Amino acid sequence: MDRRHRGIGPAASSVVLGILLVTLWVPAFGSSSGLKQDVSAGTSPKADPVPSSSGGSAAADTLAGELGTEVALTLRIVANVTVGPLADWATYDSANGYVYVPNSYTDVSVIEGTSVASTVAVGTDPVSVIWDSGNGDVYVVNEYSDNVSVIDGMTLVGSVNVGNSPEGGTYDDANGDVYVSNYLSNNVTVLNGSQAVGSVNVGVSPSSAVYDSGNGDVYVSNDYSANVSVIHGTSVVATVSVGSGPQVATYDSGNGYVYVPNVNTGNVSVIDGTSLVGTIAVGEYPSFALFDSGNGDVYVLNAGSNNVSVVNGTQLVGSVSEGSSPGSAAYDSGNGYVYVLNPVSGNVSVVNGTALIETVPIGSGIQNAAYDGDNGYVYVPNFNTGNVSVVGVVSSPSGTASPAVPGVPLWVSVVNGVLVALVVAGVVVYVMRHRRRPATPDSF
Repeated sequence: MDRRHRGIGPAASSVVLGILLVTLWVPAFGSSSGLKQDVSAGTSPKADPVPSSSGGSAAADTLAGELGTEVALTLRIVANVTVGPLADWATYDSANGYVYVPNSYTDVSVIEGTSVASTVAVGTDPVSVIWDSGNGDVYVVNEYSDNVSVIDGMTLVGSVNVGNSPEGGTYDDANGDVYVSNYLSNNVTVLNGSQAVGSVNVGVSPSSAVYDSGNGDVYVSNDYSANVSVIHGTSVVATVSVGSGPQVATYDSGNGYVYVPNVNTGNVSVIDGTSLVGTIAVGEYPSFALFDSGNGDVYVLNAGSNNVSVVNGTQLVGSVSEGSSPGSAAYDSGNGYVYVLNPVSGNVSVVNGTALIETVPIGSGIQNAAYDGDNGYVYVPNFNTGNVSVVGVVSSPSGTASPAVPGVPLWVSVVNGVLVALVVAGVVVYVMRHRRRPATPDSF
């Protein structure tokens, strides 16, 4: 073989291989494979809370389409809203989109999105807020001044005297009345608009109430008489014996049952109408129950055993271990998740079905969150820090790559690649022509 052609093969092959590598590198430069893109809270676009066909959000599907990949949805704090000390409750008003947070002993902060839109002066030690979907008003229960402040939007429109040490209550959308449980006077005050229209004697130390939209009754948990008073209109129609220390109950619109957690006996009483139809053993010190309308399950928070019991019908179907001393929870109808607030460990456990899927650290003293169905955020009041942590979805491509150089447009990368390829091609031509020169005698 002519020796002048021996060096042409390897040299040309090396250069051609370089061209191929460059050609492969150019499209990959702006593709979505390789490194994972990191989108931090506060800088990423907010995901649309409306569920999509893929089980995520519409914004997530859009982002996935643009990147040609699946998008992982991560829950993070998107904002911390300063309100005032002793913030321990949040209620969402779907008519105006505001979130109402009582704090500072005499104030209610009105939050719109991620900022305080107004502060409304109310009674002394506001402890809970009830929204009336009929007239659009918000009823603030003031424990130490024994009254209820009525707010329309951002304006105080009335104040109604109730019983001694009011704590909680519920709204009856059939008759338009608001029921306020008075802990120390053992009665329930019935309000309509800005007027008291009745007072109903119940058991000992009524602390909370829940409305059954199926039969129109109101169920009042009486802490120290181990029973539940069933009210229709302004009259007690039944008293149902339950376990010791009945706490915050919930209504299951799927089967029509009312679930009452009994903190001292470690079980849940299931009531159908005015009859006890089941008793379910759960964890230690159950104090809060929540209905998930998406899967039909009821979630019972056990403060003593640090877990959540999942109930369906009259059966225990699961148990979720999570943070320390779970005290309250909120249901997100947008993604179907249950947010469990752990005031001692200072985090929110996110539960899907019977699985713990994420834990969001916030801070100790978190209580009684509210879900905003308009923007998809969950508002978590913090008793110790005097602020509200807004938890939302942050979209992040799962297992995908962002551009190698953040901020460099794809067309710039392509042009650079083409220029490099042209330079390499020129070198190839030069080398090949140089190799084809006639050999000198010294070459042999």
